[in-house]
Amino acid sequence: MKQTLTEATMISVMTRLWKEVLMAIENLLVPPLSEKPSSQKPLTQAEMDVVYQWLKLLFEFFNARDDEGEVLGVPADVLKSPKWHELQSLNFFYFDSTEILVRTSERMAAATAQRAEQQLQSANTQSHRMSAPASLGASLAPPSAFASMGTIRRGKSIMMSRNLGTMRAAKAEKRKEAQADPSDDMILRILRMRPEAAGYLKERHRQKERQAAQRAAALIVRQSVTQGWNSGPAFGGAQYGRNNLPRR
Repeated sequence: MKQTLTEATMISVMTRLWKEVLMAIENLLVPPLSEKPSSQKPLTQAEMDVVYQWLKLLFEFFNARDDEGEVLGVPADVLKSPKWHELQSLNFFYFDSTEILVRTSERMAAATAQRAEQQLQSANTQSHRMSAPASLGASLAPPSAFASMGTIRRGKSIMMSRNLGTMRAAKAEKRKEAQADPSDDMILRILRMRPEAAGYLKERHRQKERQAAQRAAALIVRQSVTQGWNSGPAFGGAQYGRNNLPRR
């Protein structure tokens, strides 16, 4: 591939193949996520050691360092994807007792719920700000008020660049968190192979459904506010036009 493809295409193809390798290893270790117990049996310690030796050798193969240590294949930071980190954490939790796994899952669920609540509060605050008719004064401004539009556009460009930088930083931070923190879903997939955890799996499934419904409701509210804002006076709405002031 390195001889027949460009560098970018070779890395893209190999990264996709690496993703397939990680998914195949994952399916050997745990069943898919579900609220029901699974008939899949957990591996023994010896079998786990073999699987993770495969993972180590395949990592070295895809990374393809030469005798001088130069990387000829996929860079290590690309291979160490969130899924690769999940498999590392899976090895750490795999043989824990059911009681420890349930406590760990409950702690992760509480942390996730807290983050979701903070995001919901932040979204609500933003929605309230957007719903305020702050453009009423702007729609009544005299022509001289638009003399500085060039400066405003330049300011918007600067702000957009800053926002892009902030978004990239946030994305990098999110990726870092995904790599550092164990996955609650992985814990639940281990618990699927523990018949005594059947009740907890059902409880967590109901909790996830409630949280998904709350997120969907919050998204609908945000979209409604945004649509109302876009169709308002700032975009030529008739409600507060120059000749359509509301009567007292």
